[in-house]
Amino acid sequence: MLQLTAGVQTGAEGTSGFYVRGGGQDQNLILLDEATVYSPEHFFGFFSTFNADIIKNTQIYKSDFPSQYGGRLSSVLDVQMREGNLKEFGGQGGIGLISSRFTVEGPIQKNRSSFILSGRRTYLDLFEPIINKQLPEDSQMPDYFFYDLNAKMNYIINDKNRIYVSGYFGRDKLAFTFDPDAENSSTYDLQWGNMTGTLRWNRIINATLFSNTSFVVSRFKYNDRFNFGDFFEFKSASKTYTLSLKQDF
Repeated sequence: MLQLTAGVQTGAEGTSGFYVRGGGQDQNLILLDEATVYSPEHFFGFFSTFNADIIKNTQIYKSDFPSQYGGRLSSVLDVQMREGNLKEFGGQGGIGLISSRFTVEGPIQKNRSSFILSGRRTYLDLFEPIINKQLPEDSQMPDYFFYDLNAKMNYIINDKNRIYVSGYFGRDKLAFTFDPDAENSSTYDLQWGNMTGTLRWNRIINATLFSNTSFVVSRFKYNDRFNFGDFFEFKSASKTYTLSLKQDF
């Protein structure tokens, strides 16, 4: 949807990344319930990190954007998750050739608190051994899967105070074995993923003023390992953490 708006271009056909008015892909600030998402894609860009079943609002700023957003040059994509149904339980899901998803929501205490939980996973890795038996050694498929999980809860304390807690966890994993029939075969493993968490207290001060107090955490983690048989192993890892405390009036 975003790739079809004015000023936004795709990097390659069929990928979820986007470029705004000539800027780089890393010059877009991506937020999920105020938490920064550093790599908003799965499978090297072919799947978006965001599960549409749990999205409530999406706002993109492509030129000037409000002063509370900062740290990027091209654009801001602000995504907000649904809070869940306060009155009754419900669910939805879907089964596809590559991935499946589910969403459940409902009240914890009717008309006072609610939750929503949404998950998604691919299952190509379950069929990879069967497929590779039919392929020659020089055309083997890698072992790959991704999954993500979104959750949110809200609690109405009284008419003027409300608390929201939300989180996201996603992971991609890729593994490949070179010459699997050899005695000392080489292997390559790659894992990466995001984690976010948001705690927000909404308070109505009077008829014309309210405040949001938020504690936000984000993490992006990347690990890869190359094992050359039994005689050499190479590892690298990277982690990025962000902790924020925000007060808005």
